[in-house]
Amino acid sequence: MKSLFAFLLIGFVSITASTTSFAAQDTVQFTLEIVAEDQIILNSVTRVTTGLNAIEVLSQVVAMGIKDTDWGPMIVSLGGVKAVGNTYWSLYVNGKMSMVGAQDVIIDADTIISLILTEF
Repeated sequence: MKSLFAFLLIGFVSITASTTSFAAQDTVQFTLEIVAEDQIILNSVTRVTTGLNAIEVLSQVVAMGIKDTDWGPMIVSLGGVKAVGNTYWSLYVNGKMSMVGAQDVIIDADTIISLILTEF
């Protein structure tokens, strides 16, 4: 009986320790809004691990096509909607147009990303 109790106690302590280490991992709220032709085609809210860049997080949330360029990766499609001709996916972070690409946007706090299919 003592050995069963010791076994259960060790198992409980092990489970509690592993759960605590998972919960201690920093996460933040990530909101993604994708707009094409003036209509929201995706609105998603999830929790993500801090320190990831927007490309890494986006790839977890939506099917995405990327083209490698001299300036870094360029998003060419989101959820099956392609930027063709004179359109591109403009990137907004917390309501402001980003001055850097999605690869350089680090998610370290609650963040709202909007990707809007835009004509130039």
